[in-house]
Amino acid sequence: MSQSLPASARSGVVELDAIDRHILAILQRDARIPNTELADEVGLTPAPTLRRVRRLEEEGIIHRYVALLDPKQVGRDLMVVVRVTLDKQTKQGFETFAEHMRNRPEVLECYLCLGDTDYLLKVCLPDLDAYQKFLVDVLAAIPGVRNTASTIVVKQEKYTTSLSLD
Repeated sequence: MSQSLPASARSGVVELDAIDRHILAILQRDARIPNTELADEVGLTPAPTLRRVRRLEEEGIIHRYVALLDPKQVGRDLMVVVRVTLDKQTKQGFETFAEHMRNRPEVLECYLCLGDTDYLLKVCLPDLDAYQKFLVDVLAAIPGVRNTASTIVVKQEKYTTSLSLD
C-alpha cells in the first residue's frame, strides 16, 4: 500500500511551496508578526495567508510558538553540556532516564545518542553550586547512570532556533 503513496507521504515530509517556505522563514524570525504584515511580505492577501499558516499548524510543521528568554536576564548564567553514559543500554534504562530528564526544569534539551555517549544534555542553572547539586542529587541518583562528563559553556558563539528551509 505504501508503494502507491508519493515519497513525501511515505517519509512523513510535507511538500512546501515557495510561499509556505517564505511564511515559515518569517515566522521563525518573528512569530508575533501580524498576519497583515506577513501577508504583505509574502505577497498574498491576509485571508489566504492565514489559511496557509493554519494549515502549517494543523499539519504539525509549526509545532508551537514560544518566547525565547535571555538566560542572564533571568538569573540562569551557567550553561553546561553534559554527556551521560548508562550502565546498560536497555529499553527500561532509556525510558527511566528520559522520564527523569523530562521532569527537570533545568534540563533544556535531552538527546538520546549513538556512540560512546548515551545522552547529551543542555542544562541551564544559576551558578556552579546549583549545578553541583543537580549533578549529585539528580543525575547521580538516577538508577543506571554510570558516568557523566560536564563541559561548562564559556561563551555562546551562535544560537538559533530557525531551521534552514533550502
